[in-house]
Amino acid sequence: MQNNNKKRFNFWPYGITISIVAVAVLCIDMIMISLKNPVYMDDFYLEKYQDVDENINKIIISQKKFDKKYTIQIDMKKKFIKKNNNIKIKIADKVTTKDVKNAKLELLVTRPDSSKFDKKLSVLEIKDGYYIFEPFDIEKKGRWQIMLKVSIGKLVSFTRVETYATL
Repeated sequence: MQNNNKKRFNFWPYGITISIVAVAVLCIDMIMISLKNPVYMDDFYLEKYQDVDENINKIIISQKKFDKKYTIQIDMKKKFIKKNNNIKIKIADKVTTKDVKNAKLELLVTRPDSSKFDKKLSVLEIKDGYYIFEPFDIEKKGRWQIMLKVSIGKLVSFTRVETYATL
């Protein structure tokens, strides 16, 4: 007869403990990665996300009414260059074909992956029906977006145009 006084090794308590510690370490690692790579919000509506979320139906209705009544023409070079880029915008009434001169415009030139290079431009003058924005410089080549918000009375329109920069 053999004497089996030797205890068998039970891995379960160690396995459960190792699993709990591994999950905790992965959670901490995920938080650290998230802090190093912040989420950039989409600036298409040039407003806070919460305001857009609450009023999206009103925004869509206003956009449709605006599109029925007005046309927006964006005049700029096909690609941005390093210095002295210009953007001109013309807004016309579809019925009378007259230029609109009482519009409020907000223009943001941004990169789609970061808000680090954002440029909010203001209107310098209105000339020949064009809203002429201040000239601006580009620091980084690649993909850029022009976000435009036009308000005429209670009607609001949002436009996004993609372009590239070659330095």
